[in-house]
Amino acid sequence: MSDREFSGFEVDTIAGAVRQPPLDELRALARSRRHRSVALAATALALLAVVAVAPLVAPPERFESAGRPHGPSPSPTLLGNPGDFTLTGPDSGVDVRVDGCVLRFAHTGDGGRTWSDWNEARYQATRCQPGPGGQAGNLDYSVLGDRFYLVDDGGLLRLSTDHGRTWRDASRAIVGVRAFPATARPVFCQYDCGAMDEPLAVDSSTGNVYRLTGKQPSPLELFSLYPASDGTIWAAYRTGSTTAGARSIDRGATWETWTTPAGTSLLALVGGDGRAGYQLVSAADGSVTLARSTDGGRNWSTTGADLPTGPHWDLTVGVDGSLLAVTQTGPEGNRMAEVLVSRDNGGSFTLARGKGRPVGSASVAPGYAWLFDRYDGSNGEPDHFVLTRDGRSWNQFQLAF
Repeated sequence: MSDREFSGFEVDTIAGAVRQPPLDELRALARSRRHRSVALAATALALLAVVAVAPLVAPPERFESAGRPHGPSPSPTLLGNPGDFTLTGPDSGVDVRVDGCVLRFAHTGDGGRTWSDWNEARYQATRCQPGPGGQAGNLDYSVLGDRFYLVDDGGLLRLSTDHGRTWRDASRAIVGVRAFPATARPVFCQYDCGAMDEPLAVDSSTGNVYRLTGKQPSPLELFSLYPASDGTIWAAYRTGSTTAGARSIDRGATWETWTTPAGTSLLALVGGDGRAGYQLVSAADGSVTLARSTDGGRNWSTTGADLPTGPHWDLTVGVDGSLLAVTQTGPEGNRMAEVLVSRDNGGSFTLARGKGRPVGSASVAPGYAWLFDRYDGSNGEPDHFVLTRDGRSWNQFQLAF
């Protein structure tokens, strides 16, 4: 599969408007979205929650061990613990379980028909202080790719490049470069980049993870990173209510930067190529608009159509240029997720698929959107989702349980 097919950016305009809470509230709740809820759909999970989706990186890899049909056999201590699913390719993905101060990883390469066992890959924290509900309060992680996992263990960064089987000191293992190599794919994240506090890229052919050695484009905290199909990188930064955007057309060697207008907050930043960029901006009254730039972020103008008001949404671009939005509808305590599609550059949206399970984890990656089914797995979680690249055709993907 080519890079262009994988990322799916082939549009001139992305637009949408949804009401969102203030950025400080989004940040306070972002961490909670890293975990898929184990409660039933009627509970008020993930209210106002937003977080990152890990990147869609290199073409999917097949694994040495097929694992058990339909999912790994969980340890009894894992039952009832939330997980975080990451799509890493059209047929591959990684699920993570937090078991006190232990992270367990399972992976699939065949659309979820088989998964590796939970006990094959784990990380035992050394600086972990268990938080409320048995969650590790100072233990964070990012799935950088199909076999690339990064863990922040209370400030100690550890990296695995073999599906979580072995771990190294990330500060020594990650290779510093002036610009990301052409064969490396920048890691996509949005809203909360987890353990990743700077732009990273992975190369599945060499097994290397790269960081940039030059001056960071902003002193603020990395908020999102979006790789365009032509290699351009669009990144958003924020600290408190201060937000900024940045764009690099030379794989991170140099950057163009800008700040959002006073009284507004940058919620999301994506790019179609080196010139066309789109930023979702929240005003002081909570209203959200999408602005478009055709000159690499130097100038912006608002454009878009109304989207349903709700506490949760995700946005991506399908491989056919369609705009895919995952949002939630219905009253509090009885919400359902749905996928909306726009085929007129965001001028209008229609329902592509509804009646999905509202969950805390994100439901998009560049070129892909998915909807968790309302059927429950053995732990009270959704046991599969349906995946689309264009809002027309759908494939079922079995989740680990």
